[in-house]
Amino acid sequence: MIAWSIELSEFSIRYESRGPLKAQCLADFVAELTPASTETSQAWTLHVDGSSNSKGGGAGIILEGPNQVTLEQSLKFGFKATNNQAEYEALLAGLRLARDLGARRVNCNSDSKLMISSFDEFSVKHVPREQNARADLLSKLASTKKPGQHRTIIQETLHSPSLEDKIVNANDSEELGWMADIWSYLQEGTLPTDTDEVRRVRVRSAKFIIINGELFKRGISTPLLKCLTTSQATYVIKEIHQGICGMHTGARSMAARVLRAGYYWPTLKSDCQNYIQKCKECQ
Repeated sequence: MIAWSIELSEFSIRYESRGPLKAQCLADFVAELTPASTETSQAWTLHVDGSSNSKGGGAGIILEGPNQVTLEQSLKFGFKATNNQAEYEALLAGLRLARDLGARRVNCNSDSKLMISSFDEFSVKHVPREQNARADLLSKLASTKKPGQHRTIIQETLHSPSLEDKIVNANDSEELGWMADIWSYLQEGTLPTDTDEVRRVRVRSAKFIIINGELFKRGISTPLLKCLTTSQATYVIKEIHQGICGMHTGARSMAARVLRAGYYWPTLKSDCQNYIQKCKECQ
């Protein structure tokens, strides 16, 4: 120690012992054991009503928040809607307004019942029409407003329905192509009637998984590969081969680039070979 003291003395360095840690222990105790404050957000009250007639459709929205905040909105539909559809559109428009204002708990008074997962707590209560007169008046106001007429109530126009009509195609299996059997087995547990096909589908499906409505292929040394249909595969080959960052490479090189990009389909190598044979610049 004396030798080290002599060596360090020329640098003006001296040893100072560490002081007591009693105060720090108390601070750590308070920081670790203080319970987290639980703040409960105040509930908002939503009154909605929809109206549809020969002149058009509309929705009335009244949103009552904390601190006596009240917002009124009259919404006009730019499309034809039935009375039931007008009720649903009014409810969805009111929920969107509440979400934009940061409401997390909403109590809705309406003729329609719908649960929206965007809110922590949501309840729909059926009320008589006489208790929902204000929202009913706003809904009729939007459908009967004349052009150029000025009003103090905020009015907007909804140009398209919130949910577009989806046509169910009976030939979905044809669109899935090679993925149809695998998809049906993983999603619904459906198997073909042929015994040999049943075993083949089960063995093959063990290499695939469905995530968020999309089919992926498991890899041993590679991440999950997104499975593509025939049309999607054609687009990917075209972009990789002659896109903005494309290079006119060989079939094996292009197939490897497709896999590195995270895509898969069973005829990958043969499709790459056929595409290169048809490419004029590669001949």
